[in-house]
Amino acid sequence: MNILIVDDDTTLAQALDRALKRWGHFVDTVGTGHDAAGIIQDRQYDLILLDIFLPDGKGYEWIPMFKHQEPGRYIITMTGYNTPEMEKKVRSYGIAYYMAKPVSKNELKLIIDHLSNKQIHKEASHEQPEPKARPAAGR
Repeated sequence: MNILIVDDDTTLAQALDRALKRWGHFVDTVGTGHDAAGIIQDRQYDLILLDIFLPDGKGYEWIPMFKHQEPGRYIITMTGYNTPEMEKKVRSYGIAYYMAKPVSKNELKLIIDHLSNKQIHKEASHEQPEPKARPAAGR
């Protein structure tokens, strides 16, 4: 999968970047919503790992734009300030998963493997079968 990490915590972002690359994914990392909005103009991402509290605003405020640009894109939100109210609000944006920090790499791997399998099945269902050869007319 092509994954974009949007998190201003550089220590966490670097750890996630290393793990995701080790798991075979292509990864870019940015620290703000504005940077994310810019980079997704030029590159296709299947998944965005999005911190909820960014220096330039709430991460969930960027979700409608990220989804409008690519409706099938998965978004996993991450936060160190988890409350039931926050989770309800963020889930209302149609995200794939909501994670509290510290992020468990084992849990994240399971989630991403699941989403990757869904992505593969989604792409396979959009492939058109090749037309069958018509039998020759008998004489």
